[in-house]
Amino acid sequence: MLKTGLIQPETIPGHFPRNLRTIVELYRSCLDAGAELVLCPPLALSGVHTGELALRSGFRTQHRAALAYLAREIADVPLLLGATDAEGIRFHLLRNGLSFPRQAVIPPSPHGKERVPVFGIWRTEDEAVFSIAPWGEIPPPHVSATCLLLRTPANAWHEGLLEQDEEEAHLTARETGLPVFTARLAGGEGPFLLPGASSVWSGNENLLKRLRLFERDSAVISPENSTGTDSPLPSPEQQLRHALRKGMEDFILKSGYGAVCLNLLENSASLLLAELLKETCPSLEVTGFLPSLPGIPEETRERVQAFAGTAGIGVRTVSFPAKAGGLDEKAAIAWLMRQWAEEEGALLLSSLTGTDIMTAPRFLPAALAADFMPLGDLYETELANLFPGFISPAPEAARRDGFLIRLHREHESATELANRFPESEREIRRLQRQARASEWTRLKLPPRLMLRSIPGTQETPYIHRLAD
Repeated sequence: MLKTGLIQPETIPGHFPRNLRTIVELYRSCLDAGAELVLCPPLALSGVHTGELALRSGFRTQHRAALAYLAREIADVPLLLGATDAEGIRFHLLRNGLSFPRQAVIPPSPHGKERVPVFGIWRTEDEAVFSIAPWGEIPPPHVSATCLLLRTPANAWHEGLLEQDEEEAHLTARETGLPVFTARLAGGEGPFLLPGASSVWSGNENLLKRLRLFERDSAVISPENSTGTDSPLPSPEQQLRHALRKGMEDFILKSGYGAVCLNLLENSASLLLAELLKETCPSLEVTGFLPSLPGIPEETRERVQAFAGTAGIGVRTVSFPAKAGGLDEKAAIAWLMRQWAEEEGALLLSSLTGTDIMTAPRFLPAALAADFMPLGDLYETELANLFPGFISPAPEAARRDGFLIRLHREHESATELANRFPESEREIRRLQRQARASEWTRLKLPPRLMLRSIPGTQETPYIHRLAD
């Protein structure tokens, strides 16, 4: 087997200087470890979730310039990566300042349980250049035996993704008897999380290496260090906790903010969010608002202030007095917070959970003023299970959230659900009506991390599921 470097960058869509620097740094670390070939995940240069940026001519021009610049940074050891062009995502072999586009074009990333594209990498007879082609195609006549297989999954992380993907990679190694490299990007791109955990399986079905989950990383795998290891993936709960913390950190820092603020009295998860922020980014300045609003007892405000202050988790607190007037007081306070955040250059967060979004329309107008909702894809009981001690849902909350998950995450019809649970039909229809009433407002809410919903699927189908 080749002494092969595998790099796992973090990217910011469209931020070519930063992405270039990351790739070059990881490439050079593989050179220092003696790599003969370095593999990079597709779209490491441009980022995956570019959206409308990819449609702009300026973006395409910058992308071509960045690819040419990257080639000039590559020495005699080739770097193989996938980059977009007019035909899609094409492999490029960079070496000695030149870029050699390969014929192999990576098909669009599959969804569901379809298998990830697999490519074979061959060394040419003079061992000077590498050739790559979809696995199963007949290799060119001038190449020697297959060196390794490369898998290029590009899906954003969701629960169960890594387990399914590693099972497929293990099966491919068993079927072919060849080393199987799975190259993924890592870190957050807006509301999406790229899983990292790139892996290498030997031809005798041993896991040789797995890079870090969600973090930039690199490694060189060679015959000398190819002793099999048994390193299981973190449990789904550990992955989810890591994803939440990493997603918050990347969204805040990659947005260019050095401070955040939130309403500590918004809901039961506010203090949990404040503590997670301080644990994840200790140097981040976190400000908690304590508005005076009807329905919130003074002793509650004092208890929250004591817990959040320097004697507790170390959050600076700012009080907002109640404002009398014709506007709704919650909305008025929310826009005062918005004004404060803009003056201070801070990112305004909302701590609303998926349960709040679906069942408490009164909270939604105030949340429209926020910039980011880290917890918006998790339901109240899910947060209570992940972080026991912070949230204490009512006994009936598990059943309510179970119905919400079936309706809005699994897209089950309310009629089908009522047929399965006839004794709860009134509760199911009530949740259905609440969701329909707040549907338009939910569409205008700030972005949330995709933690449990599968990225790319519709949150709530407009017709049929909730209007049946």
